Amino acid sequence: MSARSLPGPGLTLAEDRSSRPKERASLGRGRRFAELARIARRNGLLPWRKLDFTTDLATADLRAEQAEGLRRALEQAGGAFVKLGQVLSTRSDLLPHEYVTALSHLQRDVAPAPWVDVRAMLETDFGAPLDEVFLDFDSEPVAAASIGQVHRATLPSGRTVAVKILRPGIAPEVERDVDIALRFVSFIDRTSAQARMLGIRQVAEQYGADLVRQLDFRLEALNLTALRAMQARGGRSDDIRLPELVESLSSERVLVMEFLEGDTITAINKRPGPVSAEVAPALRSVLRSFVRQIVFDGIYHSDLHPGNIMILPDGQPALVDFGSVGRLDLQLRESVQELLIAYLQSDNQLIADGLLTLARLRDGADEEAFRRELSAFVAFELGPGARISVATVDAAVAIFVRYGMSVPAELIAAGRGFAVLEGSLRSTLPDFDILEEARALAAEQIRDQMSPRRLRETLTTELLALLPGVRRLPRRIDRIGHALETGDLNVNIRLLADHRDRRLLRGLIRQLSLTVVGVVAGVSSVGYLTTPEPAGDVAVQPAVAGLWLGIGAIVAFAAAGIDALRGRRR
Repeated sequence: MSARSLPGPGLTLAEDRSSRPKERASLGRGRRFAELARIARRNGLLPWRKLDFTTDLATADLRAEQAEGLRRALEQAGGAFVKLGQVLSTRSDLLPHEYVTALSHLQRDVAPAPWVDVRAMLETDFGAPLDEVFLDFDSEPVAAASIGQVHRATLPSGRTVAVKILRPGIAPEVERDVDIALRFVSFIDRTSAQARMLGIRQVAEQYGADLVRQLDFRLEALNLTALRAMQARGGRSDDIRLPELVESLSSERVLVMEFLEGDTITAINKRPGPVSAEVAPALRSVLRSFVRQIVFDGIYHSDLHPGNIMILPDGQPALVDFGSVGRLDLQLRESVQELLIAYLQSDNQLIADGLLTLARLRDGADEEAFRRELSAFVAFELGPGARISVATVDAAVAIFVRYGMSVPAELIAAGRGFAVLEGSLRSTLPDFDILEEARALAAEQIRDQMSPRRLRETLTTELLALLPGVRRLPRRIDRIGHALETGDLNVNIRLLADHRDRRLLRGLIRQLSLTVVGVVAGVSSVGYLTTPEPAGDVAVQPAVAGLWLGIGAIVAFAAAGIDALRGRRR
């Protein structure tokens, strides 16, 4: 038997063969790493520690040269590296502008995958020849990127669809490249104080994980379905166009959906001359939809860069590419609404109260100092004429970190999504004041939530949530009465000798009183709102009385909640 066929010491032949895939993967990674090192050396990027990430004007020419070399290297590396470079091109808060400018010129369109491979993959997924699934299928893609490409096709019904496919064989390559990229970034993080200060490693890890998730188109299909369902529930199907999914033909590697004719914001920005006046209302609709999705719907498109926003021939805006979609649960949405109301009222102390309900300060942190720093941040970063960017979000996060606050990551992600949208809107309309527009839209939507119909729905929901507790209350009172009769009731009393006990008791009585008032007002409100309008002239219409009682109930519940939170901090 030859030496090659012998298993290693202590291994059976089967075990020796089972280890080969790992060895081959490791060998493939090593070869790829060597290839990337050659690309880096060829473009003047070695040694790494000589790369300049400062903003020193004296070395601006050197940075521009290095940035151009980085762009060429990423294009030559292809795959996940192109995607990572495109992401970094939006992070002017992390990289000097020479790098941002160079990376923004990365080629977004790449050579399409060979048609033979594409056809074989599609027929494998469909389980049938293409001409049995489609009436017509264009072998030339309308768009080809580093991860996937889109083809135009016609279903037997005559309907035109977009067929988005994962490039054949790209998944293992992306996973390998992401692993190498993270190792490389980790090395730079260990050897460069500038990179550590900029937090490049954390950014790379986040986007690497997102990129790997996007290799499964079933996630994108679920995201699109959820967004369309929420849009339909709100009766807003004509606001923003979302393509309709053809679920029966979609899979892990293939996504089939309605084909949308139109121009992306990227294409519009490349046109010579001024932007058409019809674009502004469409972009305002995108902003309105985004604010509503975050504040009320709890599901939003989190990657609204210029390539993912389209303007259709009739002027209606449309969104594409649903690989990155964020979600906020009910509790977080309520927190966002409270923060938004405080912001609309320019009440910085109420904003601080809202944040402190989401995340406590670390033990020993100075709450007054936090409030002062937050007020200064709101005044300078969110005041009139301010421009929102990812750097604004990072500045807020830095404040939270200094005071040991763990603000939910979902809120930070929503802030970053807002910053990405701001960049897209300003790329087309430089004078677009997104903060002022968002304030006006938020105020409009909050007013809509205070309409009699919305209040009736909200009060009904809250009362239904209270019913189980109300039903259990008589039984609990009966158990207490029985315990009193039999002498089994034990009560621990400190006779309120401590002032903290007296303060706690006063707070509980106050909160209980406000809650009782809220319940009574809420029940009365529902009664009045569901009462038919009386015939003839009456002093007060039931709907008006119900509305005011509903507002009173909300105010009472809010006051009880605020009082409870203040008591908890004391």
